[in-house]
Amino acid sequence: MKDVSGNLYTHREPRPSLAEEIEHEKDDSSIFGGELLKQLKGMRKRRTLMRRVMVVLALVYAAGMAGFIALILMRNSAERGGRKTVAVPVVTNQAPLVTVATLYDAKTMRLAVQQWKDAGEKLREARQWIPKGRQDMAETLLREILAVNPQHGEALFESAQLYFQQNSNDRARDMLQRLLAVDPQRKAAIQMLATVYARTEQFDQALSLATWIMEFDPECAEAHRIAGLAALHSKRSDLALVHFRKWATLEPENIVAQKQYADVLLELKEYTRAGTLYEVVLKKKPDEADAYRQLAVCFAKQTMVEKTVSTMIQAIYNVGAPKVALWFKDPGFESVRNQKLFALLERQITTPQMSGKTGQSGGDVSLDLGAELQRIQQMKATFRNQ
Repeated sequence: MKDVSGNLYTHREPRPSLAEEIEHEKDDSSIFGGELLKQLKGMRKRRTLMRRVMVVLALVYAAGMAGFIALILMRNSAERGGRKTVAVPVVTNQAPLVTVATLYDAKTMRLAVQQWKDAGEKLREARQWIPKGRQDMAETLLREILAVNPQHGEALFESAQLYFQQNSNDRARDMLQRLLAVDPQRKAAIQMLATVYARTEQFDQALSLATWIMEFDPECAEAHRIAGLAALHSKRSDLALVHFRKWATLEPENIVAQKQYADVLLELKEYTRAGTLYEVVLKKKPDEADAYRQLAVCFAKQTMVEKTVSTMIQAIYNVGAPKVALWFKDPGFESVRNQKLFALLERQITTPQMSGKTGQSGGDVSLDLGAELQRIQQMKATFRNQ
């Protein structure tokens, strides 16, 4: 009989038991776990395969590079054949000046060695002819060396020295410029070229070279001399004073350096300092006529009449009255020209009788300068009493 009681419990779906649910879940887990394992195994296989491929490619690349390098080496070796690289040495007294490595085969090497030997022998022979006064023979030999090797450093330098001593400034300049093009650090060549430019009154070029020398040798006396002359020519007495002072300091026994320094001081109206230097010069060289004249001018500029006259009288003893007679025209004596003592000396020295006579250094003993000096001193005393 059908239950029509309205009890809903009797109408629900039948639920599986706990045992059935557990069994069902076990079946689902086994299916999911199997798929995952398959995927992981596939990934491992692919990764291993890629690693093996990369290792193979690296080995192939390395083998290819090794073979390529070996091929290049074999090819270069085959091209060289019997030739080899020889670094040509720089020998200062005979070998040509070469600063890069050159490829020579055996035959060319033998020829080059013979040329170097010939050049060395000719260079030694040329150097032997110069002290004997046979510059013509030396010049011929040097030209022969340069005809074979135009960049032979020692031949260029010897030729430059030869022309420099002969005052052939253009030829010396050419040789020195060629030498410095291949050996720019040769100090002696730079100094000589600077002197050549100074000789030919190309003072801008001379100053550039002198400045270059002083960059690596600030104590070079010759560079300071040239720089001083260049500055003096450019009307830069202040700069000339710096260089001449340094030159005089570096060569204290050089009378020319001391006098040149004094001349610039005189131009700059440093009369006391200039006079002191002129006196030093005259102690070392009592017959330096121009030093007497400049010293007298220093005293005249300071209106020191007696010292001016005494200096000129001393000059008569050492350089002669005719030479001293010409000094009175110097405008440096304008400040004392009207002084009685100076005017008296001028009359005594410039008269025809005196102007034709010389002092002891002139070789004419017709004038008793001792008596003349005594007479001047007496006249000076007379003027003092007036």
